[in-house]
Amino acid sequence: MKEAIHEGLVNVSSLARKIHPEVEQMLQKSVRSGAIIMAINRLHIDKNFKYQNRLKAYISKLGDLILKTNLLIYTYASTKSLSKAQLALFNAIESDSEAFCTFSQGVSERTLLVNEHISEQVEKYFKEEVLLSKIEDLSSITIKLAQKSTEISGIYYYILKQLAWEDIPLVEVLSTTNEITLILENQYVEQSISLLMGMKRT
Repeated sequence: MKEAIHEGLVNVSSLARKIHPEVEQMLQKSVRSGAIIMAINRLHIDKNFKYQNRLKAYISKLGDLILKTNLLIYTYASTKSLSKAQLALFNAIESDSEAFCTFSQGVSERTLLVNEHISEQVEKYFKEEVLLSKIEDLSSITIKLAQKSTEISGIYYYILKQLAWEDIPLVEVLSTTNEITLILENQYVEQSISLLMGMKRT
């Protein structure tokens, strides 16, 4: 609620009227609507307000956006043989400059993000593995984070919140210390890039 008020998405007077009975019941005494409105408005000037401004200043300094297209995601169940298949694939594509491949490992499954260029090799080396899902027609947008990103809290939340508000679903999110990569369906790429560029300008 505090965030919605800060973003100007809530009519303060209407909110005050709505919560008036609840406030009086909680305090066990009569409370004027004006006092509730003043209390709500104070949310604008607390430390959260300063934090939001600091975060927006950081976001405006984000680096380049790097787009990759023609991607697929394979998700396999974790097995004893999965690492061998993974190593075999890496050895096979090591000298292929057009190949793109990255893994993320969970507790019971591993996700393999590749470009279509090596999809046949993936299916060759992983044919004995348990395929949980395969998603095609994907793209990735990698955002270069500014220095000291680990010292600023809420960076990922701020970025993902903007995408969620625009109803842009993400298939996967990958990150390193200085990068965050968003995996999404091709149909949302143009809208997402426009939104991210707009965030940098604010």
